[in-house]
Formats: sequence, C-alpha cells, structure tokens
Amino acid sequence: MAKTNKNFRPDPVGAEIEIPANVNEAVTACWPELAPAWLKKAPDELAGICERYEGRPVRTFNARYGFVVEIATAHERLVVRSTPDPRGMDQAQVAQALFNMGVGPRIHDVVQTPVSVWTVASRIFPGDSLKGETVPVERLAPIFRKMLDRKTENDRLPTLVDWLRSRLNDERSNDLPSGRTWASQVERRRAAAILEDLGTEDSNMVCHGDASSSNILVGDGEELFLVDPRGVSGDVCYDVAVAAWKTPTDEQASVRAANLARLVGVDTERVQAWLVIAKAARV
Repeated sequence: MAKTNKNFRPDPVGAEIEIPANVNEAVTACWPELAPAWLKKAPDELAGICERYEGRPVRTFNARYGFVVEIATAHERLVVRSTPDPRGMDQAQVAQALFNMGVGPRIHDVVQTPVSVWTVASRIFPGDSLKGETVPVERLAPIFRKMLDRKTENDRLPTLVDWLRSRLNDERSNDLPSGRTWASQVERRRAAAILEDLGTEDSNMVCHGDASSSNILVGDGEELFLVDPRGVSGDVCYDVAVAAWKTPTDEQASVRAANLARLVGVDTERVQAWLVIAKAARV
C-alpha cells in the first residue's frame, strides 16, 4: 500500500488553489498590518509563477506561516512558498546555503514582491516529514555533520542568539506551539543566563534554526533534507539539540541529545545547554 505524504493537503480536482484557513489565521495574528495585502495578492502571484514555469498548481502543503504549493511542470515537480514574513529573504538565503551543503532541496529562484517573498524549489520525493515517525539518531547525524564549520555568506543575517533572547524576554509573542504555555520566569531567567554564557562565537555560522520533525523530509534512498529554515545564523549545536528533542522517541531528550552530539562530533555539554534554552523558549 502506498504511503500517504503527511505534508499534503489534498485539494479537490479542478478546485482553485487557495490559501488554507489556518495559514490565513496564523499570518493575520502574527503580521496584522501585512496580512491583508498578502492574502489578497498571493494567489495572483502564484498564477504568475505558474505561468513563468509553464506549470499548474497541484496541491497545497501543510504549513503554518506560508502559502506552500506543489506545481507540476513538463520537466519536474516544484514546491513554491510565499510568506509576508519580513525575514523572508533571510529564510531564502539560508535555504540556499542548506542546498549548497547537500542538506536542502535545490532552490531555483527567489522572488521578492511588494507583499511577499517566494522561493521556488525542487520537490523532494517521496517528501514525507518525520512528524510522528520514530527515527534513530544515527539517521539524523549525517545532516548535521555536513553543516559543521560552515560560515554564512551573509554576515547581516539575524542571529539565533538575538532571536532566542527576545523570545525568552517576551511573553506577548503569539508564536507559541499548540497546547503549550510559557515557561515560568525562573526557567526563562536561567535559560537567558545560559544563553549569555554560550556567547556569540558561532553567530556567523549556518544554522537551520528550527530542525523539528515537520521540517525534516525523507528523500530518495531515505536521505533526509531540511526545509523551512528560520532565517538566522548561529550554532549547529542548537540544531542538534532541537532535532534530538523534537523528533519522536521514547528516549529522554537529554540522553538523545547527547547521543546525537557524539555522532555528529560536537560538544555534548554545549548541545545540552542549547536544549535547556530551547525548552524554556518554547520553540
């Protein structure tokens, strides 16, 4: 029996591709001033991209803050993503860096319009995410080994440290995982102190920034790929911590993080410190 791709949002045959209701709601809550124009113009912009690549939209994918659509062309399947996020260009630059390292899909184009940023990427096949799948750390390790000691080409990218510092200090953010509540002030203060101790020595290194199970896709030959980066520079040890914590397992997160760190070849104590911060920041 064929495996169903959990990222697909089936669209009725012949139906017009629309921005999903959950994306509409999330974008409106996060960027109320930018959302109206984006919601109005993004479907027309999609039509323009389809015309440019001589393709047709097939279906939408599950996403939180982006309009993500599969396009069928005569040559290949593409995945296009539009977001009104002011950090959209930063996200696109990190996505390109991940492709250059062999851990992300090919980026064909980045299109910036007055209301959004579009990335045009090759479709990963089969493209299932690891969400809900138990995966051994031995399978995750090759991704992060490829990311070791890789500097960003753009030294003006926002930093992971700054993003986490802001998140630990601001309970008003509406970007909270479903079903979660903010950490206590004591937990956040402790995490903030650890964050400062880690310093900014890796602030110009390539970092995905959100290596959770839904952003890790299975490709040909069971190879894994990272998609939908946060658009920051930082420390791959943070990615190791988040991947260990946010991929399904029966292992304790700290044990799993230490095991993955050893396989990747990074400092286990540093990964454990990032794990404490990530949990307190409710990433």
